[in-house]
Amino acid sequence: MKSITSNVFKWCLLAYLAILPMADTIALRNLLLLVLLLLLLVWGTGVGRETLRGMKLLQWLPLPLLLWGVFLLLFPLWAVEPDVALVNLKGQWGASMLAWFVGLGAVLMLGRRGPDVWALAGASAFLVGIHLLLTLMAWGGLFGTLPGSAISWSAIWQATMATIDPQSGAVWDWQRFPWGFRGFDPMHGNLGYTASQTIVLLIASFVLARQAHKLSRARTAAMGIILCFFSTVVANSRGAVLFSLLVLLLAVVAYLLRVRAGLGERNQAESVGTKSHARWVLPLMGILLVIVFTQSLQKDSRWRSMLDNVRVGFMITDPVNFQCNGLTPEDEAAIRLRFADKPSSYADKLIENLIGDGGRIVLMRAGLQMVGEQPWGLDGSRQSYKKLMAARCSHTPVFEFAHAHQGWIDTSLALGWGGVLLWALLLVYLLVTGWRALGREAGAPWAWALFLLSAFWISRGFADSVYREHNLQMQALLLGYLWGRLKLEMQQPS
Repeated sequence: MKSITSNVFKWCLLAYLAILPMADTIALRNLLLLVLLLLLLVWGTGVGRETLRGMKLLQWLPLPLLLWGVFLLLFPLWAVEPDVALVNLKGQWGASMLAWFVGLGAVLMLGRRGPDVWALAGASAFLVGIHLLLTLMAWGGLFGTLPGSAISWSAIWQATMATIDPQSGAVWDWQRFPWGFRGFDPMHGNLGYTASQTIVLLIASFVLARQAHKLSRARTAAMGIILCFFSTVVANSRGAVLFSLLVLLLAVVAYLLRVRAGLGERNQAESVGTKSHARWVLPLMGILLVIVFTQSLQKDSRWRSMLDNVRVGFMITDPVNFQCNGLTPEDEAAIRLRFADKPSSYADKLIENLIGDGGRIVLMRAGLQMVGEQPWGLDGSRQSYKKLMAARCSHTPVFEFAHAHQGWIDTSLALGWGGVLLWALLLVYLLVTGWRALGREAGAPWAWALFLLSAFWISRGFADSVYREHNLQMQALLLGYLWGRLKLEMQQPS
């Protein structure tokens, strides 16, 4: 019975991780979360009771996480809109705390029998695998003519059946490669976040394979990293491309500063074969990544004007007034003068993109102004930015945005300065914990995963509103589990 419960929990945990980033899976997400919590309860009140009695449970609860949870519970008491804050506590914030509980509880329940970094990487890669498969099907003509940026499951089924039906008269032939295709999920962020997360886990898997001198597994991890990166390029997700590169660069820097410097004699004791394999696996992976990134630069024209779009965002005199009343003649004239050496259509495009890349800079600047005016936050909701901007304008803004496209600003507006500082404290604590453990043999894969994943979510928050909804559960589940496994390995080396 014990093994059955553990196996069911393990597979539900991996399934939960796999479907977390996918659109239109809210009901399944909640069901799996409920099942995992019930299984933890059954274990904790049954066979796990003796295990829990012999442990100091507070040692398995990071202090920053405890402070964060207490803050969320108390926030409705001083929120400007306490009723809305309570609803959000029961919603996205409460669900994320339950995900932390599941991630940490999984380590207590399963110990080393829990999913290793390979299993976590495989589950996390589920959406990436679906995207690459659908891309291959679209390229092969199974959907008939090329679909748009996304295609629904019903459309996938109908198009595929029509194409393979011999009586339909449809011609099945290769199409031009579907650059910009996102599969079934219209939100490229869902694919981008999970691809970057999977890259982190595959880096940890690569470390594990190197420790075990398993070249074939190291090659598999390297190829998986390339495929995840390729997926973000196909989807034209520039943010995912940039932050995936950032993760890889950070891994190299961390290796040089933290690991290689401390290898000493242990490094010299490695087999010559393993060293020689590493010499060609890593450079080959780097070359392939450069090739894939070059394809992104060539296929996505937005790269060419990205810096100018950012400049235009900083040229707006009053970012709040811009959102309330639109672009002023003075700002428009300044923009056209700045780019007078280029065709007028180029300036037109930059002005149009003020609701795109340039608009993100304007949103960030306006959000920072409101952060200074909202030390206590508003209501803990994902609409805090939108509500506060409407109040500033005293009417519906000309350019209305749901959020600031910047996670740290949105969190501060929703929960106040105290909330955003405690959230930052938690992520930085996890980052530092992983960093400190990088140079040690015990728990090395878990240290790499914890360090890189914490760094990814910290940095990603500066470019998008990622501390919300199912993203919070993604962060909580994995970071909690990684921290717990690292702590287990450090306390009880195998």
